[in-house]
Amino acid sequence: MAKKVVKYKKQLAHKRTKRTLSFERRRQLEGFSFMLPWLIGFLIFILIPLALSVKISFYSPTLNDLYRGKYVGLENYKEVIKNPSFGQAVFEAFMNSLYQVPMVVGFALFVAVLLKQEFPGRVIFRVIFFIPVILSGVIMSYLFSEDVGSVSIFSQLVQSNTGFMSRLFGGALTTHIGNIMWSSSVEILIFLAALQSVPDILYEVVDLDGANAWERFWHITLPYISPFVILNCIYALVDSFVDARNPVMSILYGLMVQGTKYGVASALSWFYMLLSLITILIFILLTRRWLR
Repeated sequence: MAKKVVKYKKQLAHKRTKRTLSFERRRQLEGFSFMLPWLIGFLIFILIPLALSVKISFYSPTLNDLYRGKYVGLENYKEVIKNPSFGQAVFEAFMNSLYQVPMVVGFALFVAVLLKQEFPGRVIFRVIFFIPVILSGVIMSYLFSEDVGSVSIFSQLVQSNTGFMSRLFGGALTTHIGNIMWSSSVEILIFLAALQSVPDILYEVVDLDGANAWERFWHITLPYISPFVILNCIYALVDSFVDARNPVMSILYGLMVQGTKYGVASALSWFYMLLSLITILIFILLTRRWLR
């Protein structure tokens, strides 16, 4: 009789265990519930448009018949490869990235080192350098525009041919300086976080050995934050490849405006993305020893 009672209690406990979720399982479901809105948005706004873009690249659609146009196979990709203007735009985009990325990363590191120092108004200056991230793309375009009245303060100071900076350094140079300042906000914050993660004891050790500020930077700071340098280079590469001022982006916009070149535009975008991914992969392979 006692054995039957014990067996019955075990069966009852087993049923209760099966019906109730464990703590880890509940935590997993809670995490999934928080991720669900992002997953839905990723599916609707990224995965489905990507799949439709691949499909359009093999067709010759119009605006009224965007997803059921004439199937042309690889003709759109052949046109992208054969058209010299497309190749020149891609070459210019990569050449621009070749000098923009080091300048953006170097400027971001320089500003981050300055903002890490103790001085009055440090928080205000950090907010100022992060303003480009806060502002939307539309507002940014207005700031760079020449015909919006008093809003175009940055444009009048940096890009105008009659501005003080342009008279001092030249219009093209000041335009590049303004673009670099505008594109380095996220990199500055990443470098700030990296600089604050360097242990103070390392600086104390080299100070006992009589190292100056320059030696502290090259032998302690830069090696310690080298993974963040690589991260910022990758981020700056991606940002440069998708910049609205990029010649490839301008061509894609022009093809979309025509209304009859959606297939060519999709093929060019995928071809350009493939080259960009290959470039980023090569950069990671060349710099992976810094991550050790």
